[in-house]
Amino acid sequence: MADGKKYVELHWAEKYDKYEKGEKLPIEKPNLPFQVVETVNKPRLKDLEGGLFDPDKFYPESKYPENYPKDWKNLLIWGDNKLVMSSLIKQGWAGKINLIYIDPPFFTGADFTIRTKIGDERIEKEPSIIEERAYKDTWSGGIASYLKYMYERLVLMKELLAENGSIYVHLDWHVGHYVKVMMDEIFGYENFRNELVWRYRRWPAPSRDFQKMHDVILRYTKIKKYTWNQLYEPKAESTLKAFGDVRLTTEITERGTIKKVRTSETSKGTNMSDVWEIPMIQGSASYEREITSNYDTQKPEALLKRIILASSNPGDIVADFFCGSGTTLSVAEKLGRRWLGSDLSKFAIQVTRKRLLDIHNSKDLMEDKK
Repeated sequence: MADGKKYVELHWAEKYDKYEKGEKLPIEKPNLPFQVVETVNKPRLKDLEGGLFDPDKFYPESKYPENYPKDWKNLLIWGDNKLVMSSLIKQGWAGKINLIYIDPPFFTGADFTIRTKIGDERIEKEPSIIEERAYKDTWSGGIASYLKYMYERLVLMKELLAENGSIYVHLDWHVGHYVKVMMDEIFGYENFRNELVWRYRRWPAPSRDFQKMHDVILRYTKIKKYTWNQLYEPKAESTLKAFGDVRLTTEITERGTIKKVRTSETSKGTNMSDVWEIPMIQGSASYEREITSNYDTQKPEALLKRIILASSNPGDIVADFFCGSGTTLSVAEKLGRRWLGSDLSKFAIQVTRKRLLDIHNSKDLMEDKK
């Protein structure tokens, strides 16, 4: 029992070695000052009607999105995200972040080696001493080490999250079910909103199993009142043939039954489902691949655009503490959101920095409507 309520929790080896079961596990929160290496001021891309972007038009400072302070500086931080987040909390960031998206390790047994491609040459960047230490802390004890690693970070993310905020955690079949139970414990079962399925296609491999062609993204909020902007997708052909492209509303008849009624208003489509068919980034010729030197775990901008549009508003703060190649930060910038990101890999920080500085040349998302 906790607070008089029954709950289910995930238990792993050594979780309660020093504490009683059910006792809240304390997370150390050192406050380490951030060393400013570089400050860059760039104008914000202007968001046009329908969520499109014109790379030649920028917000003049006098017309920044509402809720976007003129003196705001976005943050790209190199370091262990546990230390980064604990320092942010100590420096007054608790409850300030409106949306968190993370794409953490999937517990595949992979190390911190960065695999990328420059031109026709495939290269591997070996992990630094700091990354080697993090690798041992994360993986040396198997699944128990991984769960401890994720638990500590998710607790800190909850503290950083605004009351109306949302968190999206991107995983696959290796560990998604473990983290789901863990997030029920941390955020509350009642605050689980969606298990999004990102379905993609790739070259199939010989197998005696069904092809694994999807990831899952767990969506939680802090409380039941949260930021939400409804997204839409095109209606099915069968629906269009039967009803046309008009809005359907419901009415209660004199007998108390519910019937569908057409209106003259054209519909926006149907409410977006929890299964998203978004292509993987295809080929090294793609601009998204080119700008990041084919970063190995890179996710498509179209995926992050849906998340950011649905769960934040212009001027809100979006964070990614496993920022990798910088997809979340790039899309947040284009959509007029404030952002902060961190990564332990210096290579990832360098790729993200280059991507953000070159954002005015980006042609991504120009045709991807809400």
